[in-house]
Amino acid sequence: MKQAMNLLAPPRGNLPEWGRRVLLDDFFVELVPAGPRRLNVRLDQSFASISFGADEGRSSLAGDRLRPYERRPYEFIVAPPSFPLRGESESAPEVLVYVFEFDAIRQDVAAALQVSPDILEPRVIIDGPKPLTTELAQRIRRHIVRDDVSNEYLKAMCMVLLVEMMRLPTTHRSTGRGESFDDKTLRSVLTYIDANLDSELTVEALARLSGVVTHRFSRAFKSMVGETPHRFVLNRRVETARSLLQTTSLPIAEIAYATGFSSQSHLTTMLRRQIGVTPAQLRDARPDAQ
Repeated sequence: MKQAMNLLAPPRGNLPEWGRRVLLDDFFVELVPAGPRRLNVRLDQSFASISFGADEGRSSLAGDRLRPYERRPYEFIVAPPSFPLRGESESAPEVLVYVFEFDAIRQDVAAALQVSPDILEPRVIIDGPKPLTTELAQRIRRHIVRDDVSNEYLKAMCMVLLVEMMRLPTTHRSTGRGESFDDKTLRSVLTYIDANLDSELTVEALARLSGVVTHRFSRAFKSMVGETPHRFVLNRRVETARSLLQTTSLPIAEIAYATGFSSQSHLTTMLRRQIGVTPAQLRDARPDAQ
C-alpha cells in the first residue's frame, strides 16, 4: 500500500493502515514497512512509535513549513492526543506504531512504574535508543511478522514497551516534576509550542509538559532561548501568522484562530505592535497580489 498522504490538505483524524495491524482491546499496534512515507494526521488518541533504523527527512508539526530532521535507530516518540504529526521521508525505516487511549492505560502504567496515576499526563516524549525498549521492539516485531503468538502475550509485551517509553527519570518520580532542563527537553517544548499555537500555552502548562518545576522552567527557558516563554510564544504566533498571510490565501480570521489569537482584530493589533504592519498590508505585499 502506498504510504502517502496529502501534506497540503487538512490533517486526517485517523492513521491509514499501511502495514500489519493488530487490535489489542484499548489500543492497536502496527508494523509499518520501510519505504517512502508522507504523514499528515492529528489523532484524538495518544500516539507512540519506535523506528527500526535511522531516518532523515522533513517534518512540520506547526503546519507552517517543513524542516529537516534526523532520527537514530530505535529512537522513540510518544505524542499526546491532538498532536499534529506531519512530515515526509524518501526512505523511512520500518517502524512499530501504537495508537491508544491514554486514560485507558493510565492505571496499569502507573502501577508498573510504582507512581501515582496523577503524575502521569499525556506529554511529548522523544527518547532512546535504550537497551530494553530496543529489545522489546525487536521481539514484538518478530511475533507480528511470524504471526505465531497469542494476542494476550503480544498485548503484555506491548504494554511493557509503552511503560518503558513513558518511564519518568528518577528525579521526577516523587512529584512528577524535576529540576533539570536540558537541550533535549527544550527541543521537545519548542516542538510542542509550534504544534499547538492555537492552544492555551501557559507557562505552567509548558513546565508540566517538560516535567520541570515551574520556577526553574521559566528561568532555564529564558537562559537557553534568550526570552521568556510568554514572549517566545507570542513571537512564534506572530511569525507563523505572517508566513501564512504571505504564502497562503486563507482568510485572515482563520489564520488568527490557527495561530492562537482570539480574533482577527487581536491579530491585527499584535502584528501592528510587533512588526508595524497590518494583515491586509502583508497580504497586499505578496508578489501574486500585484
